[in-house]
Amino acid sequence: MPTELAQAPGAAEPQDAVRSVIRQLRVIIRALQGHSRNVERACGISAAQLWALWEVQLSAGLSVSDLSRKLSVHPSTASNLLDKLEQGGLVERRRRERDQRIVRLFVTDAGQALLDRAPAAPQGELNRALQDMEPAQLLGLEQALESVIARMASTEPRAGLQPYEGAR
Repeated sequence: MPTELAQAPGAAEPQDAVRSVIRQLRVIIRALQGHSRNVERACGISAAQLWALWEVQLSAGLSVSDLSRKLSVHPSTASNLLDKLEQGGLVERRRRERDQRIVRLFVTDAGQALLDRAPAAPQGELNRALQDMEPAQLLGLEQALESVIARMASTEPRAGLQPYEGAR
């Protein structure tokens, strides 16, 4: 059930605020799409794959579960990203001799060459912008977005554990 927006004296109509928020979300979505397209053009891999590759390079020997936490994605999603990177010869999975269950991740020479020519930090503008926010502002945004999502009937609960790959 929608609630009425509180209106301060002299403030714009609530519908104007709704339109403004929608426009602002479109700016963010288009920036994400543009970043994803730029990464694919420059590197031949998705922005999510580039971010995964970057994280593996920063922490050589990382496990798949550690990578999934760093990317804020489900472990199966991290594994799928790694499958593509491994097929492209950009990462390798190594198992310890003593315990074959433990898989460690390493960037190959080809992966390092790709990182050396990759555009900007792979996390993208949104990640950097959020990290630059004051903690109180970030908490307020988090709570407001949780409220929006709770009011939407068509949200997918696990959607937040999948990387954004742009419009396809």
